[in-house]
Amino acid sequence: MTGDFIIIGGGASGLACAIKLKRINPNTSVTIIEKLTTPGKKILATGNGRCNLSNTDITIENYNGDKELASLVLSQFGTDECLAFFKSIGLMTSSEERRIYPLSRSASSVRDLLAMECKNLGVNIITDTKVISIEKKEDMFEIYTESGVYTSKVCVMALGGKAATQHGTDGDGYRMLKSLGIRYEQIYPALVRIKTDADTVRALRGVRVLGTVTVDGLGSESGEIQFTDGGVSGIAVMQFSGQIAKRVANGEKPVLHFDLCPNLSHDEILNLLAEQKAHKPSAKAEEILIGIMNEKLAKVIAEGSNNDVDIADKVKDFTLVANGTDSYKDAQVTHGGVGRDSLMPRSLQSLNVPGLFICGELLNVDGMCGGYNLHFAWGSGILAAKEAAEFASNK
Repeated sequence: MTGDFIIIGGGASGLACAIKLKRINPNTSVTIIEKLTTPGKKILATGNGRCNLSNTDITIENYNGDKELASLVLSQFGTDECLAFFKSIGLMTSSEERRIYPLSRSASSVRDLLAMECKNLGVNIITDTKVISIEKKEDMFEIYTESGVYTSKVCVMALGGKAATQHGTDGDGYRMLKSLGIRYEQIYPALVRIKTDADTVRALRGVRVLGTVTVDGLGSESGEIQFTDGGVSGIAVMQFSGQIAKRVANGEKPVLHFDLCPNLSHDEILNLLAEQKAHKPSAKAEEILIGIMNEKLAKVIAEGSNNDVDIADKVKDFTLVANGTDSYKDAQVTHGGVGRDSLMPRSLQSLNVPGLFICGELLNVDGMCGGYNLHFAWGSGILAAKEAAEFASNK
């Protein structure tokens, strides 16, 4: 089968790319090759099934990896552009604490409307078809699949990363990048639980607290912290996971600093301990701390502390040493990927393979939790479509 544009991968970026390509030129043929039975499966799992599709605060500070590459996409696709795109396919939205969701609060609304728009525009979606390899021969791409060979003048790689393998993103894209000679930064699981010394956190299993996490050189995040058997999770912690995984792989031992009671200062905690001891002379420190934190946490904080200052120090700076993260299976996104040094200047087109465009999670950009990753997927898919259409028109 021969066509004008072939998009490998029918996830968020691939669907957005296909829609934009057909809108630019309705007379071109656009084909999506998707290995799963239905496109957009991973979309259904986002936002706990509600699809946190963007954020009202789309800024470069909310992204890791190649900042220049992230800026290229975000400068052309901000919150307003994202909302306009979804309104154009019939999706109404609303926001909660800056996070943007479909008005239905159902991820299936997003996936279904994207698929419906593809059908309405005449995008050919081929499912249950795994791509084995990509070759560039003269001016044509040959895409070898389990069911045959497809050829096109332009190819877009939108295969996703390696996170959440149960949704089809098993890292196939990196194998194809290597075969084409396209360099990419080492990848790591991100937005995932961070592993720590099991003995330290075992007694805290199941404890949740609203606090602040700080990692030297990476900054601070506030929000929910959840202690588990062998590690620590929660949004505030997972924001650091991709960079933590990278540091551990490089032989470092990153230290997580937790402020377990950000509403009280160090002095206010000391005053609380002194006042309650005066009021209840026989009370233990862990009993007093129950007034401001979970009893399991209070016990761990009090154990081994020599005095009130030690206790206040631990409340405001409880430390754990990271020794890794959970696997890609449990990760939400991938940290690392193709950066600007492998692409044409200010473009998503491959530097060494003309006519090949890369978008979505294969790029070296990963966002914080809160709709940033899906926003980048839509935006990079649409930018890839614009560039691919221009490339084709100049051939």
